[in-house]
Amino acid sequence: MESTRSPASLSRSGHRFPDLQGLADVTRFITLTIALSGLQFVWSVETGHGSPYLLSLGLQKSAVSLVWLAGPLSGLITQPLVGFLSDNCTSKLGRRRPYIIGATVSAIVCLTIIGWAREIAGGRQAATVWLAVVAFYVLDFAINCIQASLRAIIVDMLPASRQDDGTTWASRMIGIGNVLGYLMGFLDLPRLLPFLGSTQMQILTTIASVSLSLTVFVTCYYTKEVPITHPSVHASDSFKVFGALFASLRSLPASIKQIFRIQFFAWIGWFPFLFYSTTYVADLYVANHGSPDNKAISDEATRAGSLAMFIHAASALIFSIVLPAFTYSAAAVASASSSSPRHYSSTMSNSPSPLLLVFRNISNIWHRIQKKVSISLTTIWIISLCVFAVPLFSTAVISTTNSAMVLMGISGFSWAVGIWVPFSLLGEIISSTSGQSADSGHNGGNRGNDDYTQVASIDTDVGDIPLETIEQGNNGDDVHFRRSRSGSRGSNISGTTNDEDIIGRELETQEPSKSMSAGTVLGLHNVFVVIPQFLTTLASSLIFALFEYMDRSHPKTEGGQHAKEIGIVLCLGGVSATIGAYHAWKLSRF
Repeated sequence: MESTRSPASLSRSGHRFPDLQGLADVTRFITLTIALSGLQFVWSVETGHGSPYLLSLGLQKSAVSLVWLAGPLSGLITQPLVGFLSDNCTSKLGRRRPYIIGATVSAIVCLTIIGWAREIAGGRQAATVWLAVVAFYVLDFAINCIQASLRAIIVDMLPASRQDDGTTWASRMIGIGNVLGYLMGFLDLPRLLPFLGSTQMQILTTIASVSLSLTVFVTCYYTKEVPITHPSVHASDSFKVFGALFASLRSLPASIKQIFRIQFFAWIGWFPFLFYSTTYVADLYVANHGSPDNKAISDEATRAGSLAMFIHAASALIFSIVLPAFTYSAAAVASASSSSPRHYSSTMSNSPSPLLLVFRNISNIWHRIQKKVSISLTTIWIISLCVFAVPLFSTAVISTTNSAMVLMGISGFSWAVGIWVPFSLLGEIISSTSGQSADSGHNGGNRGNDDYTQVASIDTDVGDIPLETIEQGNNGDDVHFRRSRSGSRGSNISGTTNDEDIIGRELETQEPSKSMSAGTVLGLHNVFVVIPQFLTTLASSLIFALFEYMDRSHPKTEGGQHAKEIGIVLCLGGVSATIGAYHAWKLSRF
């Protein structure tokens, strides 16, 4: 029980996973990550319905694009800053929860203002528009604050060997929030839920507020943090805060810098895909079914675009559930190598029941299948980037809505990997390095696995799988396991293969005195995710302006022209995704 655990049982960061009696492991992961589903629901409401809503208020199209600069701007500023400040937060609630709770309250207030902007402004159009725009800007900053803190708390609460499980469940929760958010766009909510509001946006913001508050409550209630007492930098010293951020970037391990590099090129492809796919599919629909001036055709085209994004979200959710069963992480294998394998026979009587025998046989068959098909996280990342490049390049040649729908479904595979694997790799490196630093006696406490209340793997209990399950690399080289310098705590991998020893090699070269904080590293990671949004916005604007200039003397009304322009932008994203795959291959060779 929490009251009887010694201080040594707490992690270096002042966190441990709650010792919840009677709850299954799957429930523990759900409570840790469920807030991401509520947050993603809010995000899908904003991105999927924000532009039509602002246009309905009377805002010009050119001004709407300026409103959505709030996303990258807030991500560039908020996530690294909040990550660093929360690393040094001394609140009694812990390091992350004060930021999660405060930003959630702000988000709920903003959602309420957005939904009832007309009523609050008394029907005055100018006041309504300004109120909604300011609320959207503040909402973006709140969303980024919550996201940075939720990602960091997953790293805080799990040892290196369980980081992949944590980020796997995080990606599933994001997928659920996405699917539910896009699904709401198909429903006539004023007819179904008139007691929640009189308009679609009012009901959507109400549901988003309730879902965010409930999911955040679950995560904050079941995730117990212990306050830190000696921050490295005080929040009041702004110059030290920003100086420490830049210093952290320079001193990061090579593997983390390489992950940042991959994400930079990958998101040059992802941002135009996420922004323009709906328009791309809708314009293809218009080109195949009639004139864009026909309102009925235009409405059907909009629904086709929404359907495409729903297919993409549903595909990503399915892959996020299936793929982890056929992959393995370096830290999980290292943990298995340092522990004694468990066998069902040791816990069963001499005459096991037929049901237990069936379960054991099924489990053995499943483990043999995994032995044949499991691949490393870096390998699946390389594959996903290559697969993602295919739909992007294909947009230049396809001409039917059905073909576009297929491409959207295929891209769901890459999206599932993209929101899972990078965070798994970062979490493993941060957690392993922090554990090593703690064992060396720095900063007090212990981040090692021995003193941590571990959460068993949900998809694959590595301790139950013989080590020969992953005894060979992609080239057939043998993997050799040993303990890290600190003994059983923070065990790492050192061997001749390329894919599965990133964590171990990095720890060999990392100075023991330098431990990394999750909030700072994840905040810096988000900078490399956000910068591509500015670049792609500029590049796509130039391309669209060039086509507008070329077509000014030859106006087209048959539809499909926007799809061609967007196809060129997406093809450039395919080039960048291919470069990202090359850098992912280099990461696997570290």
